[in-house]
Amino acid sequence: MKYSLCIAALISVALAVTHEEHQAFIRRQSNVQNSVSANVPAMTDQNGNVVPFDASKVYMAGQAAGL
Repeated sequence: MKYSLCIAALISVALAVTHEEHQAFIRRQSNVQNSVSANVPAMTDQNGNVVPFDASKVYMAGQAAGL
């Protein structure tokens, strides 16, 4: 009885996430556009994409506001 209850619980957990949701999560986490290596500095752009770090492209809101 304990075995069948455990199996039923595991199956319900496996079916809780649909295949489409799982694939959407994987697609969101993958960096297909810019393959930035883990050992180089990186930052995210305004769209959330990981890009190589470039100090000249950093937006400084305080400096733009005259602070």
